[in-house]
Amino acid sequence: MANKNKNPSEEAEKLNKKIKTLQQQLKKANKSIDAIKNGNIDALVIQGKKDIKVYTEKTADKTYRILIEKMHEGAVTLNEEGTILYCNSYFAHLVNLPLQKVIGEKFKKFIGDSSKERLDALIKLGWKSPSQDEITLYTNEARSTCVLMSVNTVSLNNTPVLSIILTDLTIQNNNKNEMERRAKELEQKNKELENANKDLTSFTYISSHDLQEPLRKIQNFVTVLLEEEEGNLSEIGKGYFSSLSKTAKRMQALIEDLLLYSRTKTSDHKFEKTDLNLIIDEVTNEYEEVIKEKKATIEAANLGKVRIIRFQLHQLMQNLISNSLKFSKPQTAPRIIIKSRHVPGSKLINEKLSSQINYCHITYTDNGIGFDPQYNERIFEVFQRLHGQNEYKGTGMGLAICKRIIENHNGIITASGKVNKGTRFDMYIPDS
Repeated sequence: MANKNKNPSEEAEKLNKKIKTLQQQLKKANKSIDAIKNGNIDALVIQGKKDIKVYTEKTADKTYRILIEKMHEGAVTLNEEGTILYCNSYFAHLVNLPLQKVIGEKFKKFIGDSSKERLDALIKLGWKSPSQDEITLYTNEARSTCVLMSVNTVSLNNTPVLSIILTDLTIQNNNKNEMERRAKELEQKNKELENANKDLTSFTYISSHDLQEPLRKIQNFVTVLLEEEEGNLSEIGKGYFSSLSKTAKRMQALIEDLLLYSRTKTSDHKFEKTDLNLIIDEVTNEYEEVIKEKKATIEAANLGKVRIIRFQLHQLMQNLISNSLKFSKPQTAPRIIIKSRHVPGSKLINEKLSSQINYCHITYTDNGIGFDPQYNERIFEVFQRLHGQNEYKGTGMGLAICKRIIENHNGIITASGKVNKGTRFDMYIPDS
């Protein structure tokens, strides 16, 4: 009943409007089809419900389009008028606009004023040969992004177009700034290190002259008093002067060890291929009297050659052998065994060693009083003594010097032992 009451003229008018709308849509569709047939359109970009799809004239372009869409660089195609025929999603991200609002715009619209002259020169050159330069992109929020723009010509359906790849330099520039900041910090640290070395040189001079000279005078003075005035001194007085002499000697020994410790770091590092047995023979000759007195034996056969700082390794062996003779067990003849082998780092179980290089592994063991395993690391620290001065003489510097010497060789040294079960040192020196 309701349809019968409608005015026929109103129905006809509505139908005519729909027909006109459909005709306009058909006209636009025909224009698009004609443009595709004539090669005037590079691609169709359609906004779907979930994403944007790019349809090209040739299905062979599909793999290329997918690759361009996945890459983390902006990709743009321009015609001779500088109009954007195509761009990927990453370029739209760089300029912070939806993809459909970028295609069809002039590329120059997204370039900062400071870069427009460079852009013109780059595009002009790009039509002739591949070229690149840094330019500044601007977003719709006036946010700038520095990019590396690479330009080249390609043929699209027998029509030359300009292909542009834009690489975001933000991370690269941030890394560059960070490297410059760290370089300045390193320069400052080097200056501080130079000043520290100057202070160390001054300390060395003072230790060598100003500190040792008074100690020598004290020792000489005490010696003269004890020799020439012995009859005039009481036993208590003699004891005082004797203690003073011993204290001065310990102080002088400490200064000499400190000097030796500092020199192992600052002295010239001249590496040379050296037979380790020659060094052991030299040190053995130096301790010949003590070795005979204690009936000690030193076993070191066929140690081979290794590239070392000769005088420093001599000092190291001197310190180790001296300790073995000093910390030997009463009523037991000291026995020292030194071995070496050349082994790939990949076969050594130590995270501080490189698996990419070979090492000379030197083992040093003795049958002395040993030490508590809890002090495996502590014994290499400066001034560390596990025994009182009255039990064993020394400054607590010997093993600290040994550690520094091995570090000068880019190696490591470890210690292990048990009370009254002897001590073992493992030294690893790069064998190159």
